[in-house]
Amino acid sequence: MNPRIRQYLQDHGATYTPEALRKGLLDAGYDPAEVDAALSGWNAAEAGGRDAQARRTFGRWALLLHVGAVVAVFVLVIALKGTTAIGTALLGCAVLGIALVIGWAISSLIGRALLPGTGTLIALIVPAISAILLGGSCFALLASAIGTPPRQGTVDLEIDAPLAFEGSGAANCYIGGGLVGIEVSSSQPLGTLDGREVTVYLSWYGDSAAPEPAPAPQTTVSVLFNPTNAADFPESYSAIFSSRFDADVAPGSLSGTITFNGLALEPGEATPTTAPPETISGTVSWDCE
Repeated sequence: MNPRIRQYLQDHGATYTPEALRKGLLDAGYDPAEVDAALSGWNAAEAGGRDAQARRTFGRWALLLHVGAVVAVFVLVIALKGTTAIGTALLGCAVLGIALVIGWAISSLIGRALLPGTGTLIALIVPAISAILLGGSCFALLASAIGTPPRQGTVDLEIDAPLAFEGSGAANCYIGGGLVGIEVSSSQPLGTLDGREVTVYLSWYGDSAAPEPAPAPQTTVSVLFNPTNAADFPESYSAIFSSRFDADVAPGSLSGTITFNGLALEPGEATPTTAPPETISGTVSWDCE
């Protein structure tokens, strides 16, 4: 190609149409055959450059879509399951990353084949579908495998005489689990009684907002007396067939009170110094708002 024609095309090729470029070169006195050959080569080079740029743009966005899927899955899992799920989320995202590399490679091949006839935006639909399907599947698996962290709340326990006790403390609250209800367990001792640390667990499943008649709620309470020295033995009181419960639970189950009667001492080692009562009664209330 004539260097002067090349320079002219470089200076004006991005501004004028091929017809205007040809007219300008002919007006400048260049041979028509030479001008046509130069323009043909120039147009082919420009088309190749545009195709290369489109492939680079497609490749970057295809990669970003799959990397974004990994980041989105990790952030969503941590947001829903809490920081305690970071380890599992990292492991799951590492496995997801391998799957996404394979998905990125396959979808990129398909997208590049579509690129010349469809354009970049249409071709990117293939890697976008790959990223969404793989990321969504991984998120669903991780969300089902990682338990939801408990809400933090408080629990108060009062036991009637002769085993009189009153105490309160922090609690872990587990909401729902697929049903309308709550499980509450003291996360620290509520106090001590005769050298034993007192903890409590309760569960209530029903629907406090349901119209009557509604299925009978499922209620249970367990109280544990855990000794602080090796000479004594733990004592645990749990529900039996004759135990009775009266529950007053707020809508949403995040707070409430259960009056219990007849929790029975579970069989175990005899306490050498005292004879515990066979059953206990009292009230337990919680607040997980």
